[in-house]
Amino acid sequence: MTLETDAVAGATIELLEARLQRLTYLLTGDASWTGIPTAPAKPNSLDDTVSRRLLRLEKDLERLSRSVPAVRDVLQLHDRFPDLFRPTPPHSLPENLTTQNIASIVLSYASAFPETASRLTSLNDLPVPDAQASASLVELQPRLDGLARVQEEQAAQISELRVRTARVLQRWYEIGLVGSGECWAEWEGRLEDVEREVKREEVVRERRAKEV
Repeated sequence: MTLETDAVAGATIELLEARLQRLTYLLTGDASWTGIPTAPAKPNSLDDTVSRRLLRLEKDLERLSRSVPAVRDVLQLHDRFPDLFRPTPPHSLPENLTTQNIASIVLSYASAFPETASRLTSLNDLPVPDAQASASLVELQPRLDGLARVQEEQAAQISELRVRTARVLQRWYEIGLVGSGECWAEWEGRLEDVEREVKREEVVRERRAKEV
């Protein structure tokens, strides 16, 4: 039992050493004539260590995201959809496919080849916009944002003026039209009362004149 445990421990250590050597080769890209990777050089100071360099890179990236909106959008996209930034593993061909099956699969996409080629050719024919014109458009973006804010404020003011105009029209209709109509109706009733009194007085005078 002890021999088996020692064998498993030895094999595990050998696997760890092999992985460490592969990582060392990935970091340095150099190896001796025996195939053993060259160890990375010792950093001159604490600021040259991997942890400090990573910390500086994180700070630079944070500073860049604050100054460049595109970088900030990419970081937010990475936080929300991390699967988009993972490399897609290559799909291996099934071993049970014959040459005829593979040929039929390729021929089924044959119609897409000329279309793709024509699109790529059209991309070559498209003129590349002038860098100065693009830069001027980018410089105009703050002014466009300011104009958009002014337009929103004007739209809010116009909406408020429409509400106030509707209230004034409603007030004018209630007082100017309906109120005036009621006033005229009252005056007309009073005139009718006065006319009846005048006619009554005229009839009384006529009767008195006849009696005399």
